[in-house]
Amino acid sequence: MIRRNNKFSLNKFKTDFLHRYRWQILTFLGLIIVSSIFFPRGKSLQFTYQKDNIARETVIAPYTFPILKPDKKLQEDIAEALNSEPALFNRSQEVVDIQIQKINNLFLLINDIQVGQNKLALSTNKVFRLRYETAYQEAVSEFNADSVQLSLLKATFTNEYSIDHENTNWKSILWDSDSEKLRYPLDKFKNDIIKICRNRWSEGIYDIPLSDITSDEVLISQGEIPILVKPADYNDLEKAWTKARIEVNNLYSGNNQVLRDIGYDIVVKLMLPNLIYDKETTERRRDVKLNRVPRYQGTVLENERIVEKNTRITDDVLLKLKSLEAAMGKSDGFAGWGQLFLEYIGKFIIIGVVLSFFFTFLLLYRKDTFLNSRLVLLIAILFTSTIALAYLFYVQLDFSEYLIPVVVTAMTLTILFDARIGFMGATTIVLLIGMMIGNNIDFIIVMLFTSSIAMYNVRQLRTRSQVFTTIFSLLGASILVIIAIGIFKNESWDTIKIDLMYLSIVSVLAPIITYGLIGLFEIGFGVTTDLTLLELLDFNNPLLKRLQQQANGTFNHSVVVGNLAEGCSDAIGAHALLCRVGAYYHDIGKLKNPEYFIENQFSGESKHDKVTWTMSAKVIRNHVKEGLRLANEYGLPKVVQDFIATHHGNTRVEYFYRQALAEVKDPSEIDENAFRYPGPKPQTKETGILMICESIEAAVRSIKDPDIVKVEDMIDRITKKKLDDGQLDECPLTLDELRRIKGTVNGNTGMLPILRGIFHIRIEYPEEQPKASRSTLPPS
Repeated sequence: MIRRNNKFSLNKFKTDFLHRYRWQILTFLGLIIVSSIFFPRGKSLQFTYQKDNIARETVIAPYTFPILKPDKKLQEDIAEALNSEPALFNRSQEVVDIQIQKINNLFLLINDIQVGQNKLALSTNKVFRLRYETAYQEAVSEFNADSVQLSLLKATFTNEYSIDHENTNWKSILWDSDSEKLRYPLDKFKNDIIKICRNRWSEGIYDIPLSDITSDEVLISQGEIPILVKPADYNDLEKAWTKARIEVNNLYSGNNQVLRDIGYDIVVKLMLPNLIYDKETTERRRDVKLNRVPRYQGTVLENERIVEKNTRITDDVLLKLKSLEAAMGKSDGFAGWGQLFLEYIGKFIIIGVVLSFFFTFLLLYRKDTFLNSRLVLLIAILFTSTIALAYLFYVQLDFSEYLIPVVVTAMTLTILFDARIGFMGATTIVLLIGMMIGNNIDFIIVMLFTSSIAMYNVRQLRTRSQVFTTIFSLLGASILVIIAIGIFKNESWDTIKIDLMYLSIVSVLAPIITYGLIGLFEIGFGVTTDLTLLELLDFNNPLLKRLQQQANGTFNHSVVVGNLAEGCSDAIGAHALLCRVGAYYHDIGKLKNPEYFIENQFSGESKHDKVTWTMSAKVIRNHVKEGLRLANEYGLPKVVQDFIATHHGNTRVEYFYRQALAEVKDPSEIDENAFRYPGPKPQTKETGILMICESIEAAVRSIKDPDIVKVEDMIDRITKKKLDDGQLDECPLTLDELRRIKGTVNGNTGMLPILRGIFHIRIEYPEEQPKASRSTLPPS
């Protein structure tokens, strides 16, 4: 029977556990599955080493495989093959004929414009001469026809040749006759331009820039037999224009600047390339040559020893091991389904084991975060994104492993949650990526060190200047760790400089990217960071402004409680900033009926004198409900609303409850629940601290002639009362932490030093301590 009961209890525990954490378990399994997609086969990792590592075991070739060429040598061979295949250009006579015809047409049009200009001048004079004669209308019609004809010619000139006919130089041709300003025969000018263009065409003009021709030679197809020449033997368009400019200047020397400028304009507009690049044929021929470039430089035979155990990995050995890794990767498609399935199961378990470090930490030490499935999903997204980017940068794009944004993830986790979650998350991610990229111990050391420095700088984010501090700290950490590894491994300074360059890029960009991501995650997942809390501390916040104006006594009470709560949080290592913000907003519900609360009663009259004790208690209790309503209306974060809901727990409004009992003979006539706050009780250390500070501040304020004995006695009594009433049962405060929260009057942390400064408490102890008065607590 006992064994059956134990089995039943175990099954019930499993069922409850799976039901309670079902979303967290699904997220965990999904993260494992997605991560395993980016991981290589286990066998390929078996022979993954870095240069100067010591071989863990003797490696024997399991089968014959080719030795890959080093990347640098392979790229050199590929470049040589591509350069050896000449770029193909086709010499086009058709281009020459068409452009010569366009030059002829241009000069014909210029001649027509000049003739039209002369005709218009004659018809203008004719209209002037015949203005008083009967032939005047005929002269006007002739003038209009000539004017329209000239306008059409000029429009054709502008549209077809994209030349501004109003340009000063072109006016010399278009507006003046040959014999006046130009003083050069138009036909001869045309023939000169054609000759200059023919000279360049005969040399050959490429239709692509000379710098884009990467081959050692070019092949010019200009008939049955193509010719092979050097690229510099011909001109690109820019070089052809330069030569044409020189020839134009030499031909029209002297003071004829107009001819020089116009001639060069025509050359630029109408001298087009006549060597046309055959890109398709060239690239097809280069692909053939590229495919013929050997990727290997030798062979390792089956059972050949690659490296002996406990020997240093040299460049030659490393190349053979990488070749073996590549050969094993190619054999994936030939492996049996059973073998692949078993390897995947092993990969799944290994990744799960590493991830379980982090998720177990959440379950044991950050349970509030673990219970929030939305936050767990956020963490899984950060993990998945980092691993996916690692695969993209390192495996697909062949970038340096130091560009993987582990530091961004570490800082994001630290700012969104805390430094411990950030450190555990960064460690887990670094281990996973380190395995994924080949058990790279250098990467693990560098990323752990730089991430730790980054997390230390942003663990308490208070100002924007911390972004720049983090950048400089990361730069210093990167320089230190990279140089140390380089010296230890005897690497060249060129290698060290390259690694430093990549880490410097990450050092500068990581804090900036993190700062931008924080806002997105805050909005998308409802996370409250220190930056948001700092904004809520601003006294110009609309809600605090209202509290200051409409309930000034409550506002001052909240500020004092904020000072106490922050000091107590510092004493036990809780979230001090959150405590202060929670204290500022915990009594915002008193904005409704502020005159019913003693700290806002300045006239000496009490509103409670005109209502029943039950109604008074209802008004007092209602400030929690009203506070939550205002918090929702003004969009206060959930973590701040928790302070409003829990700062009284489910305690009684003791003063009014006692007054109500005094008026009845039978205590059962009084409904105790009508005098209790709705709760819930504090769930975190921070909300527990606020409950204690809020009660003690009000109580100490009521002490007449406070001294250290009275204050200590009041703190002890109120703390004991909260414990006895079970108000702190659901928050993780320990007795030792309660002792540290109280502090000592001569100390620097805790409650007593702050109270001493606020209320100017006397420190001296009398020889005989009188019994402390039990003052009646005011309603709060």
